[in-house]
Amino acid sequence: MTTAEFIAACFWPFVVIAAFALWKTRNTAAFPFIGKIVFAVSVAYIGLLLFYDKSSIFAVNDVHIGLAVLGLAIAGLQLRQPPLYGSWFDKAKALGFMILVVLLGSGLAWYAGRMLVLDHLTSRLVIEGRVDRAWRSSGSRRADYLVRIAGQTVKVTTPLYERLEQFKPAVRVEVGRGSNYVYEIEYLSN
Repeated sequence: MTTAEFIAACFWPFVVIAAFALWKTRNTAAFPFIGKIVFAVSVAYIGLLLFYDKSSIFAVNDVHIGLAVLGLAIAGLQLRQPPLYGSWFDKAKALGFMILVVLLGSGLAWYAGRMLVLDHLTSRLVIEGRVDRAWRSSGSRRADYLVRIAGQTVKVTTPLYERLEQFKPAVRVEVGRGSNYVYEIEYLSN
């Protein structure tokens, strides 16, 4: 396990511990101190996520879990809508906006959640063959790392991309059906 994988794997346990610590200290003198620690670590995690989001499969899954939780939170916040006041037009406008926000939040949760379900609760695709080509999807920094194995294109993390690009070995990979990321790799002898 690389350092990037370890840091990414510790993200959701940190969220749970931070929420518990903030909840337990909410009415004490320790709350500002705990709040500063949680804020500093959260900013560090967000910074690492922005720059190293494709460095580990754990980070890729963290992003999908985060998007699903964000989508559910966006949709759920509209359920606490106060009573509508004003003319029928004002009520219709507020209700239409509420429906739009719920649909957008639900769509985001569906997109990310579906990807997680397909990756982790269904059987993975198995591809066996030689690495034909390794490239980035575009010239930007946020580009996906792509590899063609036996004529099929899959996404890989940064460290795996660097190894496969350099050596182009014969491999057997297990690919998630939702995200199309390589989860398991086995190097084959020629």
